[in-house]
Formats: sequence, structure tokens, C-alpha cells
Amino acid sequence: MLKILNIIKVMIIICVILVFAYGCSNDEAGEAEGPNDSSNLLLGTSSQGGTYYVWGGGWADIIGNTLPEVDVSVEVSGGPASNVQLIQSGEMDLGFVTTWLGAEGYNGEGWTDVEHDKIRGMFIMYPSVMHMYSLQGNGIKTIADFSGNHVSTGPPGSTSAEAGEILMNALGIEPGKVSNIPTNTAVDGLRDGTNDAGFAITGLPGPFMLDLETTHDVQHIGLSNQEMETVLSENPYWDSIVIPEDTYQHLEEDISVVAFWNLAVASEDLSEDLVYDLVKTTFEKHEELLAVDPTAKDTIAENITYSTVPLHPGAIKYYEEQGIDIPDDLIPPEME
Repeated sequence: MLKILNIIKVMIIICVILVFAYGCSNDEAGEAEGPNDSSNLLLGTSSQGGTYYVWGGGWADIIGNTLPEVDVSVEVSGGPASNVQLIQSGEMDLGFVTTWLGAEGYNGEGWTDVEHDKIRGMFIMYPSVMHMYSLQGNGIKTIADFSGNHVSTGPPGSTSAEAGEILMNALGIEPGKVSNIPTNTAVDGLRDGTNDAGFAITGLPGPFMLDLETTHDVQHIGLSNQEMETVLSENPYWDSIVIPEDTYQHLEEDISVVAFWNLAVASEDLSEDLVYDLVKTTFEKHEELLAVDPTAKDTIAENITYSTVPLHPGAIKYYEEQGIDIPDDLIPPEME
């Protein structure tokens, strides 16, 4: 009898252990798979001084003030291509990209031969323009004059660096030296004479350009009709835009430059509810976003059709609530 009682005691102990272990594992699974009641997110932007970085800081504050359970940390990065890679590798949750580099990254084209299929569109931000600039008196008045000179293009992986190199190759421009450095460093180099000209892609007006014009006479450079036709024929994700004469102090006439739309993207791993809340808050707090950067005037729900990568299901839920038809090519594979 004693032996039987001991066996029963052992069985009871084992059952208790199994029940406890099963309950704990369920709790852990619930934390991992449940709704994002508390979310710490990393947002890839660009180098300090760039529009992405300024925009990202303001947007993150708006999200944090509106959704207390969500904390968005703004991270300095190399720009769009880097942000695509960081989201794919799981090192970032969110990022800002151009529709050009985002599309190439998703499809494994252009700058990469690897499909970065974890990125999902959230909302269109604003169009960026390619500033091509020097200082008056440097002898650089056209893009052809970049040949033989020291040109800054932007940090590796940035839209500016990628586009600057492609544009110069398309037009047969051969600079004497190319430096892949952040915009603020490039502007400082222009001021002290260590570089001669530069590319920078930002919204209009570009903060760096307004700052540069306070101390120096800037030579703004545009493309001729023939140059623009050559460049766009080789780059289907690119577009053109005119910078009006009154945009900058030293701009003496309207000029034509290359332009790109910008897109906020998220990892496909983020929950539908979380991304829905991020997108909804962005549009509901549009006035606050305008106070951060005037380029947010183009951050409207209807512009989502400019996206070149599939949208996150949480974003689609919001746009459908607004009565916006989502094109078939923006439906992600998980919803087909």
C-alpha cells in the first residue's frame, strides 16, 4: 500500500510540473503573438541634417504622444537602400525609402540582386528632388562642369549617392574625385573649399540649402531637356520636377531636376493592428506633421497609389476604410 501511495505522489508531482510548464509556455507564447500593447520600434532614416532624419524625429514624437504604448526610436542610417536591408535583416522595424530604391530592393533589381521581400508600404510622405549645386565663382554652371572636379554624392546606400552616380554615368560625367559623405559634411566641405560640387536629395525647400544660402552665393544646377530625356529613359522609377525660381534666394530661373516620391515602410512582421494605428495616427495628426516639415503637405491618403511596393495589411485596412481603391500590384502576397 505504501508503495502505491508513493507512486501516486510521484505522479501528482509530475502532473503539477507539467501543468506549470504548459501554463508558462502559453504565457510566453501569448506575449510573443498577442497584440502590440507595448511596442519599441526602430526607425531607419538618414544621416543627421537630412530631411528623413528631421521628418522621422517629428513623426516619432507625434506617434509617441498619441500612442503612449508605442515608442519609436529614430536611428541614423545610410538612407533608403540601407533601411531596406536593415528591415530585411530584422535590425529595423520601420524605415523611410524612395519609391525608386524601395522598388528595386523589393524586386531584387538595380542596386541589389537580392529580393528584400519583408518591406511593406505604410504611407507616401512627399516628393524629393535632386539638388545639384556648387558655389558661384567656382566655374561650375552645368552638370557637364562636374567632370574633373571633386563631387560629393551622399553617404553609401543613400538615394543621393546611388542617384548621383547613375546620373553622372548616364550623361558621361567623369568627376576627378567622388566622396560619399553626409549632406552636412559635404556642405561644410564646399564652404572650406575641400570639395567643388554636390548632389543632395531632399524635399523643397531643402533645409541644408537654405542654411548654405545664408553664408554663400549658391550655384543651382538643372538639367536640359535632352539631358533629362537621357536620364529618365534609363531609369523608369525616376521622374522630373521643376524647382520654381522663388524657392531659393540665388535661383535665377526655374530649373528642371530629377525627383522621387518617398515612402514610409514597415516590416511584414509587425502586427496589422500596430501598423493600422501608425497609419491612422499619421493622417489624423496631419497638422502637427506640417509643423514638423512643410513637405508633409503631400502626406495625404490618396497618394498611396504612388507606392511601388506592396502595402502592409494594417495600412490596407485603413485605406479601405477611407474608400480608397488599392491597386492589385500593391496587395501583399500574404493577402492574395
